[in-house]
Formats: sequence, C-alpha cells, structure tokens
Amino acid sequence: MKFPSAYVLISCTTLTAAFAPIVTRTSISSTSLSMAIGDARRVVVTGMGITSCLGNTLEDVTKSLHECASGLDYDPEWAELGIKSNVRGKPSLSDADFKELIPKADLRFMGKNAQYAYVAMQRAVEDSRMKPEEYQENPRVCAILGQGGTSIPDIVETVDAVKGGGRWKNKVGPFRVTRSMGSTVSAVLATAFKIQGMSFSISSACSTGAHCIGTGYEQILLNKADVAFCGAGENVDWDFTSMFDCMGALSTSYNDNPKKASRAFDKNRDGFCIAGGGGVVVLEELEHAKARGARIYAELVGYGANSDGYDMVAPSGVGGERCMELAMADADSHSGARPVEYINTHGTSTPVGDLAELGAIKRLFERKGYQPNVGSTKSLSGHALGAAGVHEAIYTILMMNNDFMAESANIEELVDEAEGMNILTKRKDGPFKRAMSNSFGFGGTNCALVFDKYEE
Repeated sequence: MKFPSAYVLISCTTLTAAFAPIVTRTSISSTSLSMAIGDARRVVVTGMGITSCLGNTLEDVTKSLHECASGLDYDPEWAELGIKSNVRGKPSLSDADFKELIPKADLRFMGKNAQYAYVAMQRAVEDSRMKPEEYQENPRVCAILGQGGTSIPDIVETVDAVKGGGRWKNKVGPFRVTRSMGSTVSAVLATAFKIQGMSFSISSACSTGAHCIGTGYEQILLNKADVAFCGAGENVDWDFTSMFDCMGALSTSYNDNPKKASRAFDKNRDGFCIAGGGGVVVLEELEHAKARGARIYAELVGYGANSDGYDMVAPSGVGGERCMELAMADADSHSGARPVEYINTHGTSTPVGDLAELGAIKRLFERKGYQPNVGSTKSLSGHALGAAGVHEAIYTILMMNNDFMAESANIEELVDEAEGMNILTKRKDGPFKRAMSNSFGFGGTNCALVFDKYEE
C-alpha cells in the first residue's frame, strides 16, 4: 500500500517519539528512525594502527606523507617470474618480526593478511590507551575487519602438497583453513583480542577497509556497540599480483624508476602499483570516549555506500558521484552543512578509473558551487587493495591532525579533464575541517567516508 510522503514523515516522527526507549536498545529498519538514533550519538576516532609501505607507525606515515616520500620499490623476484609489473609497496616487516610481535598460539592460525592486520590492531589498541578490561570480553565492543583477497600462499602450498602425493597431510597441517578462509582477519583478531560483541569480515574488493569502517560507524549510531575496531589486512606477493598483471591493470613502464610509477591524474599513468599491509581504526561513541578521557583524532560524520550496476572492472563514475553525495548528505545531517575541503580520492593511477572519478567529483561540486582540494595518496603508497580504504582513512585523519594536505605525487603533465579543479600538485599547508576519503572496487562497489576535525 502506498502512503503519501507527508503521512510517512508524520508516522516516522510519531514512532520515534513513542518508541524512543525501545529505539535506543533495538535495531530498527526504518531509515528515519535510524537517523533519529544517529542524531543522539556521535562517532569519533580514538585510536589508529597501521602497517604499510609508508611506515608502520603513525609518526613515520605522517612524515612520509608530509615529505612526499614514496614507499614503492622494485621487486627482482617478480621480474624473474616474468611478471611485467615489478613495482610494489610492501611493509618493512619480516617473518622474524611477526614471530616477535604475535604470540605463537595466535600466529599459527594466520595468513600474512591477518598478520599485517594483527600488528595494526595491537598498535591501534595501544594508541587508544584503552585498558584490556575496557574492550576484552565486552559485548558492547565489536570487530569488523576484512580482507580483499585470501592467503593464496596457503592454498598454493596445500595444492602442491596434495598433488605431490606421499605424506602430504603432514605438509598441509591443521591450520590452513583458518589462514585462507574469507573471514580469517576478523576471526583470528576477535579471538586473539577477546572481542565478544559482533564480529565478521567484509570482503568488497578495494572498498573493503572503508566498508568495514562505515559498518562499524552504523553499529555505534544504532546503539548496538560503543566501540568498534574496524579495518582490514592484505598480503602482497607474486601470486595475486600475477592475476592483476594478466588483466593489464598494473603499471609496467616504470620498473626502472619505481618511485615514479604511481602517478594518479598524470597523462602518462599506465596502471596501479600493488601494495599490502593492514590498518585498524578505533571508533567510539563520543560520550563513551569522553568518560574514559580518550584522545580524539577526528569525528566520523558521513558514510555513503552503493553500486554502479554497470561493469565488473570499469567504473561508471555516476555511481561514485552518487556515493559521495550520499556521504556528504549524511555528514550534513549529523554535523551541519560545511564544505568538503579535501578529497583523498580512490585515485589508483589507471587510465580509465582516474578520469571517471575526476568527472564524478567535478560534476558533483559544480552543483555545490565550489571545487575541493583533490589528491591521491596512492601516488606514494600504491594500492593496498582491501586495506586501501582503511589506510587512506588513516592518512586523511593524520593530515587533518597535522594541518596539511599531501602532494598528489608524480604529476608531471596533468590530465586535461582536471581543468578547473584544485589538484594538489604540491603539498598544501594549513588547517582544514572536513575531508572525504573515497574507495571504489571491482564490481562497481563504492564507499565514501567523511571526517570532521573534532569540535565539542
């Protein structure tokens, strides 16, 4: 039965007032009721941890962004294997480091993606200054942590062992399932950190980490959690890289100059540079954070998610445009209307993707009457796939806290399509109050997050 819009509005308003005590304790499907809940609760970032080619501490990452220091390097093994793209961004963590940083009882269940995420989560917990009794065995604390791909080395080693015959079960061992299953990151981290609220993995290609953050934000707004550990982990190795190489998606023209290979919005870009690592942000309900005296990095005020419904690998641009508009509308409703001063784009350095995203930004902000500052931190970090969204959320928050917008590196000849836009060909120093981070993935899955500088 179709009701007039005015009737729906009155009904939702009436229900919100009548059932306010229930709304604060239960999940309501109505968008209007959900927004009513969200109006009463604010979500802030109180901790961050990262493992990336730009650094494994917040201080090192901030320095890399500020000084425009690329984390990309040449990998000779990939060249020997015949992979055309030999540039990658790999965190400086060895197997020996992981053995030192992760308890053996936990490490045995982890593929490399989970190992990167574990170190990031441990550092996020430490950064949040949260005591074990505040987050462990607490049903109001959740963990939404994903990965774009799986632990391919564990699958390859299992297949090789079985095909090799003999006593192959001894070679495979009992831990391969947990290392390679699609939910390995959330499963092993929730277990290791004794999380007792909701815990699951999201795997949405290159939007994974951002979707995990957005979903955690929603759980806090809906009063299903007070704290959410959100992020992702992604391995970087020749196996997954070879698949992208066969697609022609990777940069191949700058193997002899890897620091220049990732060049979003430059006319001579020729594909993305693959990377890996992990990242975790601690989201917390504002009053909960204030009650324990938490340091607050930023406020998460907007989240948009949708699909292109267009093509498996080529973005439409229209979907990304709508996604950004959704996130901005959400931010305006929660924190008041104000301009987005900086966009950390998905900006992968591919010929098609960069132009689609620039077109989306240009069209959207022409309607808004201004053009924000636009850059791509992937020009320094490469593309960490499932971990990219959380990496770039962290990069954006670090820049906001340190009053600068990083240079979008390696733009020697800006694409014509960027005419009239404020592309950051140089670092821009100075404070800014609102920023957006975009993450778009194969299958047309889009995510945009809006952060505000925290104000009482």
